[in-house]
Amino acid sequence: MTIGIKDIAALADVSMATVSRVLSGKSVRPVYRQRVETALATLDYRPNLAARRLRSRSASVVGLIVPDIANPFFVRFVQAVETYAWREGLRVILCNSAEDPERETHLLDLLAEERVSGILLAPTQAGGVPTISTPLVVIDRVEGTPRVDSVRLDNVAAARALVEALAAAGSTRILGLFGDHGSTAVERCQGFTEALDRLGLPVHIARVPHETARRAAAVGTALTEHRCDAIVVGDNLTMLEVAVALKTRPPVAPVRLAGFDGAPWLRLLDANPLIVAQPVDAMAHAALALLVGRMAGGDGDPVQRMFDGTIVSGA
Repeated sequence: MTIGIKDIAALADVSMATVSRVLSGKSVRPVYRQRVETALATLDYRPNLAARRLRSRSASVVGLIVPDIANPFFVRFVQAVETYAWREGLRVILCNSAEDPERETHLLDLLAEERVSGILLAPTQAGGVPTISTPLVVIDRVEGTPRVDSVRLDNVAAARALVEALAAAGSTRILGLFGDHGSTAVERCQGFTEALDRLGLPVHIARVPHETARRAAAVGTALTEHRCDAIVVGDNLTMLEVAVALKTRPPVAPVRLAGFDGAPWLRLLDANPLIVAQPVDAMAHAALALLVGRMAGGDGDPVQRMFDGTIVSGA
C-alpha cells in the first residue's frame, strides 16, 4: 500500500501542509514535528526522492565521505546509499578520509570544486562539523547537537542493552573495549558505564587506538590486565583483534563477546557473540532523503534522526 501525506496527516492529527513542511525540512513547531515524525515511523513512510529531486532542479551528483572504507559498517552504508541513489537517478562520488582530518578537509574542497549538490559525511574521529555552503548531512559520528541534519544509532541505549543481556546470562566481570576518541566510542562507553552502575557491577574499561599495530597491542594488554567473563567491544575491527587474541591465548574460563555490527568471520568463533545490528538500509535512506530535501531548498531547524539497534546472534 502506498502511504501518502494525507495518511500521515490523519495519523498525526495535523494538516497536510504541516506534514509537507516537516518532510522538506522547513520550520515547524516542535510538538507538531514530533507528531509527524512518530507517524512517519509508525507508517514506515519512504519519501519519493525522485519527486523531490525533480522539484529541486539540482544536479544529480552527491558526495559521500567515509572515514574508513574497510570498516564493515561503512561498507554496508556505502552499498545502501548507492543502491537508493541509483534508483532515484543520483550519482555518488565516494571518498575515503582514512581518519585524517586534513584529508577530510581536502575532500570537502574537492567535492565543492566538483559542484556536487549535497554531501553525506561521516566525520573522522577528530570530530567536528565543517562549515560549508553545500547541503550537508552528518552520519554515524554526531557530537552534541549539530547545526546540520544528522543520522545515527542510539549508541548509549545499544551499549546498555548489550551489558544488560550479558548480565542476564550470568556475566559479572564485564570488560569494555572502546576507541580512544570519537563521539561513537564516547557514547558507547557511556552506555556501558551506565548499565554497569545500574546493575551494581564493577566498571572495567580499556581504550583502544585506531591504528592497527597499536590496536592489537592495546587489546593484548587489556586482556592480560583484566580478568573477565565477558567483553563488550566498541567496534568491529577491535572485535577481530579480540577474537585473534583469545584464539592465540585461550582463557582459562569461557569469555562471552558482545559488540556492534556483524561480519561473516564471526561465524568462525567458537561461541556466538551478541551483536547490535544497525538498521543500515533505513539509516542510509533517511540520510539521503534529508540531503535531497535540503538540496531542494528545504530550510528550518536541523533534523536529528536516531535509530535503535537490535541485538542478534553473531552467527
